[in-house]
Amino acid sequence: MTTELYWLLTDLHARHGRYEFGKIVQKLLAIGFRFAGFPHIVERGVQGVDVDAADDSIGRYSTEVKTTQKAAISFAVKDRKGLAARQQDGYQPVLAVLRLSPLSDLLLVHAAPLRCGRLQIASLGPFRINDLELRIQPCFARAVREHFEGALRESQFYLDRVLREYGIEVTDPVTPLPRGPR
Repeated sequence: MTTELYWLLTDLHARHGRYEFGKIVQKLLAIGFRFAGFPHIVERGVQGVDVDAADDSIGRYSTEVKTTQKAAISFAVKDRKGLAARQQDGYQPVLAVLRLSPLSDLLLVHAAPLRCGRLQIASLGPFRINDLELRIQPCFARAVREHFEGALRESQFYLDRVLREYGIEVTDPVTPLPRGPR
């Protein structure tokens, strides 16, 4: 991760908090898949696997996204079950891990062999999908740079609009609360 990308992501985390940051990263990853040439993408705000991305020549990936500032992430039984359900439709189960740290990168790992529970990020190395990382990491960085200001200002509301503009299917979109007199 470049220093620039680290500071942009750190600003998003500081502004929106841990939970919202995870949702922002999920949406930025969906945009990254679009930039990488995937024509069919579904981003799920709440229910189910976070992002599906399919291209006949590249592959079909169903991705659960985890963000943290720590050295480990939690991979729950519900995460495994959601990914397994998408395998029936030909999607390869992927765990995307973004540790918000200056020397970290967005990791994309084979999720099928992972055990549920607390996983040390350093232990995920053997499961990395290197060719997919090489394709997605620069596109994810581009998505962060291009949509940083809007995400900083309006968070998921802005990103849901952008996803739709890119032709990405958004399920469970966040809808802004009506603004009344102040």
